[in-house]
Amino acid sequence: MKLLIISGLLLLTMIGTRAQEPRYTAENQTVVNLTTGKAQGEKQEGIYVYKGIPYAHATRFMPPEAPESWDGIQTFTEYGHVCPQAPMPIDNDFISNQRIAVEGEDCQNLNVWTPRINDGKKRPVMVWLHGGGFQTGSAIEQRVYDGTNLSRKGDVVVVSINHRLNVLGFLDLSAYGEEYKYSGNVGTMDMVAALKWIQSNIEASVEIPTMSPCLGNREAVLRLSS
Repeated sequence: MKLLIISGLLLLTMIGTRAQEPRYTAENQTVVNLTTGKAQGEKQEGIYVYKGIPYAHATRFMPPEAPESWDGIQTFTEYGHVCPQAPMPIDNDFISNQRIAVEGEDCQNLNVWTPRINDGKKRPVMVWLHGGGFQTGSAIEQRVYDGTNLSRKGDVVVVSINHRLNVLGFLDLSAYGEEYKYSGNVGTMDMVAALKWIQSNIEASVEIPTMSPCLGNREAVLRLSS
């Protein structure tokens, strides 16, 4: 009887250990080298996905600075924070279909979808800039912002960006001190920092050109022109 109990416990231990094994195998390796360290994403429907990668960090009202480095392998399988913003009404289908996102001032992060990594093929990069009149919105607010299908059908790398909005990104406080001279434009500076990150990192990781076309709605045109 004791032998059966011990055997059963050993079997449960083996099953539990096997269930906790990493989901990433040699055939499904997603680790890439970034300027800040090694990043691990996940493979979804044949597309390599990296969510919430920091492209910068910043103190409130201050210009963005280079992101901090890390040791070992950092996992990026969850979306990062979006900029704090006023709540949106939910009385129409467009708004009600939004994802629920976690807000936080550390919102300088981006998401990447790519068909392959390190395969030697150069692919175009498409950068998505969300709308919202510089007041609201995020890179993940709508389910159609998911870049999986576009990446697969177009054989392109899709990048969506979160950045500072509203008073956190565009409030001019320059009258209150020299240190705030850029406060009215730090949201745009975040976007520039993201594009620089793309040029520095994505080519090395997925072998693509450094010139990246941007796409978005009406606000995207204003952002690019600024």
